[in-house]
Amino acid sequence: MQDRLASYPRLTLARAVYSFVGVGVLLVGLLAAVTVNSRSAGFLDETLDVAVRVRANAAGYNLARKLHDDWGDLKFLASEVPQSTPQRLTGLMDGMRGDANRISWIGYADVSGEVLQSSDDLLVGADVSTRPWFRNGLQAPFAGDVHEAVLLSKILGSDGEEELRFVDLAMPVRNADGQAVGVIGMHINFAWAETILKEQAASLGLDMYLIGADGSVIVTTNETSLSPRELQILSAALLGNAVSSREVWPDGRSYFSSLVPRVTYSDLPNFGWRLIGRLDGDNFNSSLTSIKKTGAVLLVALVCVLGVITTVFVMFFIRPLEELGAAADGIADGRDTYPPDLTRTREMAQLSASLARLQAARDG
Repeated sequence: MQDRLASYPRLTLARAVYSFVGVGVLLVGLLAAVTVNSRSAGFLDETLDVAVRVRANAAGYNLARKLHDDWGDLKFLASEVPQSTPQRLTGLMDGMRGDANRISWIGYADVSGEVLQSSDDLLVGADVSTRPWFRNGLQAPFAGDVHEAVLLSKILGSDGEEELRFVDLAMPVRNADGQAVGVIGMHINFAWAETILKEQAASLGLDMYLIGADGSVIVTTNETSLSPRELQILSAALLGNAVSSREVWPDGRSYFSSLVPRVTYSDLPNFGWRLIGRLDGDNFNSSLTSIKKTGAVLLVALVCVLGVITTVFVMFFIRPLEELGAAADGIADGRDTYPPDLTRTREMAQLSASLARLQAARDG
């Protein structure tokens, strides 16, 4: 009998089941690992793209909407100029200027460029005919980029070391016949806009860079000082193209950035600004590593569960077949062997009954 057993294949049904399950788990694990590794970078970039783009757009939208409130006040003033007395007009300007934390100056100049009325009577009588806000505002609604107002800075003074910077809003004032009779203008202290952006950057978890119409970086919400030539996203800002990208910044870290090509709201004139939002991509790598570790733990747990299930399956369904095989060998050798009565499956019941009949026939 030993010689006959030696001639049988070494592979048993139990080993075949264990091997099948083991190879299946191995192949599924390798496929999952390859898929996760190949898709992880793309998945992370897609996630960062949405996170940065949505937050940067929201920040630009909020800034432009606040400026639009001032634009609405200016339109109201423009409609009041033809029908208001100088005293009433000055009172309206003073009321809109408020505490001057945001709006530094509001004034009305005639077509010659002489300031006739203004908030707190600042610059009344001054000639502003060469100023961009007046020249452009005489033709159409105008929004001017960040600049220093020399005359106004000297009058208002500056609390810090930096010079006061302003943005301009202006529009023509027309009479009943539609002819331009002057320009109403507003200087907004840009320090207010910087504060708004920095507060939003902190609440949204972003670094933000406001790019001026000439391509210069006019606001950064951190201490980084950049040149448009240093980065691809800043170069794209010069062209005004919406773009998202991951790149290494001058500090040696990898960031994901998104460009908002226009910072505007409703009928607010375009300042020519672009806004860049930036997230530290390295901060998200730890989350991705944690996900991979969790996946590995789940895979190990799956292997353990499958191992237990396979062992139970072998004990209940494969080992009984081995008993039937041994009984069949005994009957074939003429031994007085009675096969076990196994009925766990149809096949076991058939084999067990057949062997019992063979044994009974031999004994008879």
